Amino acid sequence: MARPHLERLAETCEDTIHLGILDGESALYLDKIPGRRRVEISSRVGERQPVWSTGLGKALILDLSEARWRDFYRVGEARGAHPPRDLDTWLSRMRDYASRGVAFDHEENEPEVRCVAAPIRDASGAIVAGLSVSSTAQYMDAARMEQLTDEVRATALTISRALGWSG
Repeated sequence: MARPHLERLAETCEDTIHLGILDGESALYLDKIPGRRRVEISSRVGERQPVWSTGLGKALILDLSEARWRDFYRVGEARGAHPPRDLDTWLSRMRDYASRGVAFDHEENEPEVRCVAAPIRDASGAIVAGLSVSSTAQYMDAARMEQLTDEVRATALTISRALGWSG
């Protein structure tokens, strides 16, 4: 159901698109549409990544309590987290992401890779999946991340509505 919407997003932004779910304490990648730029994002379908370090993972836990966020922060190692981990900064960002309905990866999972992600909800309003747009820092500076926010949220909302969510 999500694939046609992800393909449209990939067409307009030219970056790598991911779809994933929360699988235990990890973000599980279910689909990937490679970008059309001259860069390769190393993620793979079937791969699990730490929730705390990926935009997709953070989008999957936006509705959880701060206590649960702390639990996820303690699980897993990223491929080369940059900048160094700092719980207070991460929690502050998570509060902001939760209020905006969007999450970012500021090179926390992999050096030089950034992303914008949003949650996908089912008919009850529960987060059941997430999607992200990923690219290298060369193509994804802070201004572009902000620029993509509305489009990423809108795509997640369209998929959510197809799943029955009316919010």
